[in-house]
Amino acid sequence: MSLEQAFQSLPPDAAEVVVESIFSKPFLNALGFNEEEIVPGFKIRTLAVDQAARKNTSDDIFLHTQKDPYLYMEVKGRCVNLSDESHPDYRRTVLQLKRYLLAPSSKSVKWGLIMNSLHVQLFRKHGKIVHPVTSCLSLESDLNQVVKILKQHIESSQKALTIALYNNKGGVGKTTTTINLAATLTLYKKKVLVIDFDHNQSDLGDALNLSPLKNKVLGVLKGKNAEIRDIITPYRLEHPALKEPLGFDVIAADEAFSSEELDESTLRQFIRLHDLHKALEPLKSDYDYILIDSPPNWRLFAQKAIYAADVVLIPARHDNLHSLQNASTAIAQFIPQIRGERHKFDESGPVVLPIFMNNTPTRPAPFQIDLMHNAIKRIIVKSRREMGLDLTPYFYPKYRQGQRNLDMVSVPYMAFIPRADFMHMPAAFAFKPAREQYQNLVKEYFL
Repeated sequence: MSLEQAFQSLPPDAAEVVVESIFSKPFLNALGFNEEEIVPGFKIRTLAVDQAARKNTSDDIFLHTQKDPYLYMEVKGRCVNLSDESHPDYRRTVLQLKRYLLAPSSKSVKWGLIMNSLHVQLFRKHGKIVHPVTSCLSLESDLNQVVKILKQHIESSQKALTIALYNNKGGVGKTTTTINLAATLTLYKKKVLVIDFDHNQSDLGDALNLSPLKNKVLGVLKGKNAEIRDIITPYRLEHPALKEPLGFDVIAADEAFSSEELDESTLRQFIRLHDLHKALEPLKSDYDYILIDSPPNWRLFAQKAIYAADVVLIPARHDNLHSLQNASTAIAQFIPQIRGERHKFDESGPVVLPIFMNNTPTRPAPFQIDLMHNAIKRIIVKSRREMGLDLTPYFYPKYRQGQRNLDMVSVPYMAFIPRADFMHMPAAFAFKPAREQYQNLVKEYFL
């Protein structure tokens, strides 16, 4: 039975068992997997995902060995709402898929699908991150086109995870965090590209003693006679104790964008929201991580950085109310706005990671902590009342119903970190205590 025939044979209210028996295998066949490359009811310790798939090799037939699965698919009945990302059905299904993808025995799995024969959505796993790649695609409009979109993603060589560091408030440590995340990921043998997209400040380049670019980025963004690899500068730390230099690649800020003649309205006439996203595509098979240091505003360059990202990491300060409020505004308003723009192209916008507190005192005064928690409580209540959005998981990722865990992700204040700026190197390279803190941050979010 062809995929189209299987689709047409489904009753309007097809239950999960019906979708599973009639439609699942033809759908995976259409994605390029044959009968011996699909395992239904694939065991993940005490759990089981509806379908697992992987291409065979000459001496390893997946149906027989069931080793190293590549893709999971969780199937639902048509009555389960997968078209509305705010619906409880959708949220439960995504959480279920994430649990499968992040299981210790699922290390080889790169892709996940949720599907109810009316809608399908593709997710990608990168380390500890699971993020949507497509929006919820309707299978009723153009079935073959949806299959084509999914196949292009699944068969691509893309490996980079693109991370934007953003808060609509300066002084929270975005640049310092970007540099030290890059350095720490490099220590784990990851290939990293860092982009200084705060062209007015150029702090990232200054911290690494790299000169700003001059009239180079505009050509790349416009896609006219400019190769993005030509504006990449390597940052390398050489030391007699090192067997080989440590470092990562950098696209420095461009001083042309700091000109008063290039105001927001002028820039919007010849560069578009999606330009950075498009420009980075050729690099996504070259790097494991692409980190974008975003400006502290909600104008064009911040929007372009968020549009280009798979995930957004938001630093805040425990002693700065505005950084907490602006973090909530980014989550509730700004990032959904970009997600809506991405949906126009059948893509999904970035996932927001839990907020982390930067420069937190090792032993903060109790009254300071109480002030912060009370402020966060007011922010959560206001967002829930006015927008129906629960921000609790973003501030308190370990909070559970009936278990009031207010632990937060944080990096403590360390004199080592600002001192490293004067040395023009990441603190994670220069000082062991700083390195250990950023290793904790990397393990918390990514590895």
